[in-house]
Amino acid sequence: MTIPTGQYSALMRRLAFAVGPALRFRADRKGSVAIEFGLVAIPFLALMFAIFQTALVVFTGQVLDTALQDASRLIMTGQAQSMTAANFATGPNGVCSRITALFDCTAAYNNGTLQIDIRSPSTFSNAVLAAPTVSANAIDWGTSDGKPLYSNPGTKQIVIVRAALLEPIYLSFPVTFMGTNMDSRLKTSGSSTSRLVVSTVAFRNEPF
Repeated sequence: MTIPTGQYSALMRRLAFAVGPALRFRADRKGSVAIEFGLVAIPFLALMFAIFQTALVVFTGQVLDTALQDASRLIMTGQAQSMTAANFATGPNGVCSRITALFDCTAAYNNGTLQIDIRSPSTFSNAVLAAPTVSANAIDWGTSDGKPLYSNPGTKQIVIVRAALLEPIYLSFPVTFMGTNMDSRLKTSGSSTSRLVVSTVAFRNEPF
């Protein structure tokens, strides 16, 4: 079948009108950066949030380690003989007096998210060093009631001082990226909101 010349010309013009915009659209790069950023924004933000939150947990652990070590000298030298658990934690020379940043130590102790356990084993080999567990966002020390122990060790006794803090996870990102879920990696098993940070100091009291 032969197409008349006039119809052929009209068909070609219509085809040119249809193909021309399509070719221009294919070559147009405007907005490509926005589209590309949209594709990588979620994993990028997830990675940044995870880095910030992980750094916060690490720094908090270091601050708690230093404060517990400094405060434990009160026990080692006999200055804590008349202290209660609350005095040792939040008193003028206690653990919380040595923590001025990253978290509210006194408030954490009062609401139970910071707990201190002090024990006097007969030997270092008999010391309980296992970290407490977390159940329903509560710290369980493995005792009959789950609460920490507090003893006032005497002269030359072995002392194990442990502090456990439930550090809230604020900046995690609940997505799975490259097979890893940011929240599940940061939060402690048994807790839906926090990570358990534990500091331990072991020593023998001086002959005070």
